Amino acid sequence: MLAAGRALEDASSYPVTRENTGVIVATGYGALDSTFAFLDSYIDRGDKLAFPTHFSNSVHNAAAAHISICYGITGASLTVTQFDLSFFSGLLTARSWIETGKTDAVLIGTSDAWTEVMGYCMHGFSLMLDKQPYSFGEGATFFLLTGERGGEPKYGYFDGVSMGRNPDDLPGKTDEGNTVIFSPASAAPCQGGQLEDLFDGEVIGRRKGFSPTDSGADAAFVLNADMGKIVDCIKLGQGGAFGKMKISPAGGERE
Repeated sequence: MLAAGRALEDASSYPVTRENTGVIVATGYGALDSTFAFLDSYIDRGDKLAFPTHFSNSVHNAAAAHISICYGITGASLTVTQFDLSFFSGLLTARSWIETGKTDAVLIGTSDAWTEVMGYCMHGFSLMLDKQPYSFGEGATFFLLTGERGGEPKYGYFDGVSMGRNPDDLPGKTDEGNTVIFSPASAAPCQGGQLEDLFDGEVIGRRKGFSPTDSGADAAFVLNADMGKIVDCIKLGQGGAFGKMKISPAGGERE
């Protein structure tokens, strides 16, 4: 709620209305704490006395509903859950909404929460893989996206978003000089040892598993760091799937 509100406040000078703004929340696992609390109440009290409030807040679209109600946004609303690639899927949906005129702008955000159960699982993954600690970060990152008619953006552009399984689609020799931020799947060791050699330019590689929606944090880092050059953010998902987004700085070069 706070991240969404700050994004709207930061973009208050842009000519968009709440009536024609969409909301997309991308999450890897949803509201795990509320889900587990509801399941505990079901186990302890039975189906007739399980806590309804825990249930209503455990469904994946609860966060998007709260955001829409709190900030008076009445455009389309959607929650995307595609594990490690949720943010990329959300960006593709946001682009289609804007390009087809469904909305003039989209408030899109990522969020995942750490729980004791997730900490237990991450510890188990560490023991199974290489006995090194893995991290699961939590938090939320939100952006207000507009089309070209929204004017010059304050921070920059999502110039290209794609998802796939073909390694040939990853940026490599054809994107010489681009900085690459490379993230592994949230519950697997970084496979960049085989892939980073494909990239020219600077490569910033994560070596441990993070939240499945850490790509939102990567985008916020790039847009706020004013790096002055195009950055390719790549997230390696489960089973060889990947998401890729090309971020161009405001007022800088674009492909």
